[in-house]
Amino acid sequence: MFYNNFDNVHGEDRYGMVGKTGDGFRENRQLEVSCYRCHKEPLVIAERNWMDTNQDDSQRYQIVVACEHCGAVDEFIVNDGREGKIGKLKHGKQPVSPAQLN
Repeated sequence: MFYNNFDNVHGEDRYGMVGKTGDGFRENRQLEVSCYRCHKEPLVIAERNWMDTNQDDSQRYQIVVACEHCGAVDEFIVNDGREGKIGKLKHGKQPVSPAQLN
């Protein structure tokens, strides 16, 4: 029997691993990105929705974020076409990186 130890990976979804490596975009975490409507920080990750599997076997996710101040909702894609590629915010047009997570 084989046993995989994923103790040091923080990006598992409810079914196991997310692609080859985990990512930190989890629900209820904060992003140090300003809102497109009120221009205040932070945005809170409200939802993480699985979309499909990329050609490199990584999982593509839609991340929905909400502003704590005005309630505006925005979204971006993690693993957009390949592992590690993160898309821009749909309405805010700002790039997002794991370094902006709190």
